[in-house]
Amino acid sequence: MLRVIMMSLCMLASTPLFAAQAWMLLDADTDAGLVADDRKQVAEDLLSRLEQLRSRIPAQSPADVEAIEKRLASLDDLTLASERRGRFFLSLDYQHYQLVQLLDDARRQLQCIIEATREETELACWSRLAQIYLAEERIGLGLSTLRAARRLPRDDDMPTSAQDPLVWYSEFGRGILRRIITPWLTSLVIPAGGDE
Repeated sequence: MLRVIMMSLCMLASTPLFAAQAWMLLDADTDAGLVADDRKQVAEDLLSRLEQLRSRIPAQSPADVEAIEKRLASLDDLTLASERRGRFFLSLDYQHYQLVQLLDDARRQLQCIIEATREETELACWSRLAQIYLAEERIGLGLSTLRAARRLPRDDDMPTSAQDPLVWYSEFGRGILRRIITPWLTSLVIPAGGDE
């Protein structure tokens, strides 16, 4: 019995009690950069949150995607009047398409961060992820358009980790800039312990 208890304590000691979570990006008390292990754990947490949201968005048919991409390829100032362009960009089909594209691109960046073997590659992916998360109006318009068409559950009906993406994604984007990208760039420019 004592041996079982000792083995359990050893296993607990080797397991981190608190894995880094996305909420670390929102810590207003510090601008300190996150270490590599914490960054990877934050990326894993962000990916699990993203998957919760992405799994609730229905797939578009290949024919719908092809039609939207064909229309996008044909857009220029001479082919469509601005009013028709506006209607297209506000349409349900286009908003569905662009939201899926944004979230799938965010997924690719998070997977890049998790799998990166070079810090420069990882930070480039963090930078692209921050751009996506800070695209508040695009995310918000896509979500509201799908909800109005009943293609996405109301926010209250979503799992807790997938609620309020319009609020949290922009906050996570700012946190990525403050806690990951800026400290990393600063470390490249300003040597440790000096101003220049």
